[in-house]
Amino acid sequence: MTHPVRTVNDVNEDSAPDTRPTPSVELGEATFTVVDVETTGFDPGSERILQVAAVVVDGNGDVVDSFDTIVRPESPAEYRHGAEHIHGISEDDVARGMPLREALERVWTMSEGRWFTAHNAKFDIGFLHAESERVGIDRRVDRYIDTLELARMADRDRSRKHTLSALCEHYGIEIGRAHEALADATATARLLFRLLDDVGVESADQLPELGSR
Repeated sequence: MTHPVRTVNDVNEDSAPDTRPTPSVELGEATFTVVDVETTGFDPGSERILQVAAVVVDGNGDVVDSFDTIVRPESPAEYRHGAEHIHGISEDDVARGMPLREALERVWTMSEGRWFTAHNAKFDIGFLHAESERVGIDRRVDRYIDTLELARMADRDRSRKHTLSALCEHYGIEIGRAHEALADATATARLLFRLLDDVGVESADQLPELGSR
């Protein structure tokens, strides 16, 4: 960082607070891990993750990494298949899936040092925390950006629906097959940048104001 040339008049001002604005960090320097899970139901205490996807995007919205898999439960005897009419994942698909621990470790690794992002994030985070606890992984999401909350900020008069599919239709984002983890995560990543623009986010310095804990 460069400093202004000091003059004689500056000598007595050394104790005064520096009121110069802190340089902004470009939004392009931030990275986000956008996650989506498909589950057997709504309660992370009794239901299970069937499929998980993570899409890493840089601050320009470009995808730099991605991962998705159907998940095989850690304790098959305790597993109860459900919601196939929504996600289309069969019991045979689950039996051939990646072991739960391995899938979770991939997601946690991809999330390190990045902004965890999801649509209705508390749902996805609740399942990630519950499933991680079941297999002895001591990891938690400390801060996150919820595109559902961003959508509500951008639409203060509540003039539109805030489901992922409705928002993608509003912004002209192709979502692919609904309730398919990678398709939903990719659509959420695209939606994120439309919403950041709508709520006036221009630099990474503003992201902590949007993050939740």
